[in-house]
Amino acid sequence: MHNNFSIVIPVYNEEDSIEEALKRLQNYLSSKKYNYEIICIDDKSTDNSGNILNNFKGIRVIHHKKNRGYGGALKTGIKNAKYDTIVIMDSDGQHKPEDIPKLLEAYDGFGTMVIGERKIYQTKASRILGKILLHKIANFIFKEDIPDINSGFRVFSKKTASKYLHLCSERFSFTTSITIAYISNKYDLIYIPIDVQKRAGGASQVSFKTGFRTILKILELGMVFKPLRVVLPLSFVFAILGTFSFLHDLYYVNLTSTTIFLYSNAIIMFVFSLLAEQINNIRMEIINRDC
Repeated sequence: MHNNFSIVIPVYNEEDSIEEALKRLQNYLSSKKYNYEIICIDDKSTDNSGNILNNFKGIRVIHHKKNRGYGGALKTGIKNAKYDTIVIMDSDGQHKPEDIPKLLEAYDGFGTMVIGERKIYQTKASRILGKILLHKIANFIFKEDIPDINSGFRVFSKKTASKYLHLCSERFSFTTSITIAYISNKYDLIYIPIDVQKRAGGASQVSFKTGFRTILKILELGMVFKPLRVVLPLSFVFAILGTFSFLHDLYYVNLTSTTIFLYSNAIIMFVFSLLAEQINNIRMEIINRDC
């Protein structure tokens, strides 16, 4: 087991939960033989969270001068961590410190990421449909079964993750981004079932806009790592529509601009997808050569 680790906790307007969450975390870790640090990043909170963190003993506090978002706070914490093994967890009290040893035990060094897997019934009813949609889109593009793509409780290597931080979102889809980066670069993902608790206080910042941005981030990273899986289906759709339009034109003996438009787009997207795939292959060759 990796006994030296940095715990990174992003904090934004969690005055009702952060003190109790940190007390529980410290009380549990103090009974274990770990060398650890707790880094809390105050992401320009507008409530009393910053003052609570400043007065809390035994943690490192980093204050953002402007709000950068959940992912931005995690990036700051990761970059400032002194240990290579990183544990990230939320500040709202939902993650149990008692689950940390389970994740650390499964962690096998820089080539793995261990993710605390929540069950679908532990997700708020209003978010279940969105969670399923994200799951299906990511599974299709990356051809990987991803039980929990955006869990905020996980363990990974600072050295490995730092290679992909520039690709990761500054917002809530950070965890989705880093998961996709690991999958696309053939690292091992290990899922460990966990139980999450009810928020200690405050309101979640996740919204419909968050889900939409996450879908866009998945598509963006799909274009980086798996362009054929994103563009080629669109090419086929245009080709099929073009064929239906052509049959219609054939019946009326009149080739329309619609048919030409659809077939042209199908060809352009097909060629574009091949070029994008070749660029991705060259990029991967350069990365592997430099490693």
